[in-house]
Amino acid sequence: MAANLIALIRKTLADPRERPAYIQTVSKRGYRFIAPVIPPDSGSQASASPDGREGTIRIIVFPFRSDPAEGGNGYLGYGLAEAIGATLAEFNAFTVRAMHSALLFDPLLWDPKAVAEKADVDLILTGALVQTGNRIHATTELVDDHSGTLTWSKVWDIPQDDLFRLHTVVVQLVIRSLVLKTNERQTSTPAGVQTVSAEAYQLYLRAGQLQLKRSPENMTLARDVYLACTQLDPGFAMAWARLGRCCRWLEKFGGAGSYAEGGAERAFQEAFRLNPDLAVAHSAYTPIQCDRGDAQQAMVRLLQVLSRNESNPDLFGGLVHACRYCGLLTASLAAHQMAIRLDRTAATSVAHTWFALGDYEQALHWYDRKTGLYLDAAALASTGQLADASALLWSRRERFAVQPGLMHSLQFYVDADPARGIDALYSDLSQWHDPEICFYLSRQASAFGDTGLALQLLRKAVDCGYWNSVPLLRDPWFQPLQSAPGFNAILAAIIERQKAARRAFHEAAPRLAAMLSY
Repeated sequence: MAANLIALIRKTLADPRERPAYIQTVSKRGYRFIAPVIPPDSGSQASASPDGREGTIRIIVFPFRSDPAEGGNGYLGYGLAEAIGATLAEFNAFTVRAMHSALLFDPLLWDPKAVAEKADVDLILTGALVQTGNRIHATTELVDDHSGTLTWSKVWDIPQDDLFRLHTVVVQLVIRSLVLKTNERQTSTPAGVQTVSAEAYQLYLRAGQLQLKRSPENMTLARDVYLACTQLDPGFAMAWARLGRCCRWLEKFGGAGSYAEGGAERAFQEAFRLNPDLAVAHSAYTPIQCDRGDAQQAMVRLLQVLSRNESNPDLFGGLVHACRYCGLLTASLAAHQMAIRLDRTAATSVAHTWFALGDYEQALHWYDRKTGLYLDAAALASTGQLADASALLWSRRERFAVQPGLMHSLQFYVDADPARGIDALYSDLSQWHDPEICFYLSRQASAFGDTGLALQLLRKAVDCGYWNSVPLLRDPWFQPLQSAPGFNAILAAIIERQKAARRAFHEAAPRLAAMLSY
């Protein structure tokens, strides 16, 4: 879809590909917005890109308001906004706030200046949808939230089958409003180009709403809807990426029979084939690559994409994960800082990085307790707050089946029942191939004093792709393991892998390495 949008924008702006003033084609990489950017209002400040260049515009897309009485069609308001935001995020002229940031504000009574301050944005895209039969009446508005002025407002009355056309035109209008600030000449409103079938786009919006609740039932249904979407329109790269993410969740947490083996890998590879620089695919694919032992390759891949798009916080979020698996904890923290500089509400896995460094207070601060399960309870237990850890675990006992060995063994640790804790670890050994979970299981086995099991799990973690020397040397729970035969050999292998990963980081992106002070 990006190529069609670029062609249309160039036509609208009379911007020749051979001598561009606005959009430059970068061979084998994609596109770069090259015009100087003037913020939407003299009181508005465009954000700096990660290396200090002025230019990226920070924008938040609010869910489109809709009538609650519409029932099953309520998915349109959230889904359309999320889809527009995801498309804008692919252009490195924009930094798009995550949808969960928009959900923090009252949908009717928000104040533009308050949004500017709390969400740290320059522009707000908002609107409303009213469905009557098979037609949709839509209003869309772009607001400069520093001054509170309306940049533009449009009203649409369209058949429901034209939702993707609306999506495309709104994206073009946002880009055009940015471009026109650099050129006072007026141009006509661009027309949309439909590159995704109407029925497929409807399914895409439905699936996006379903996966908000990450239960096996909802994720299975979302997967099936995304699959139907890709069957209707095999060229819909974003749908392939979302399908891959659903499949991956089900592979890890959905239980036997809830997924087709290898479905996530196939879906992501199709997304990359259709759009090699699709940021949402690169971010979501990173845990898969790390879990199969390719964390260094994942890190290099993300660095290469970041060299072409440094305005996407999700890409830096993926780098947080990959660098931690490679034992590059300083780089992992720096990547998190870049993510929250772009979007201070960005969600990354940095809590696990802080946990590896032994800073349990920071781990608790950054851990998502709404969807989290293990790490905050482990952090409390690690600081001796056993009663608090036990209470937290008790409140989640119905979810232990997602990670039974990990959760039950931690519960038995805080209950001072090492024998049952070790039994819980042995009962779940064959179920996990996630290397970071194997590392946590090794940590708990060591704390119980079963150094043989701890070494077995540690070797599995390293062999599966997680190597991190810092907790092995600093974490008191690993102290019993340090004198065990074979420990030093594993530690030496881990340190060598970390050195190789550090070299790969610098070779892949020397400028980013300097920018991250790494």
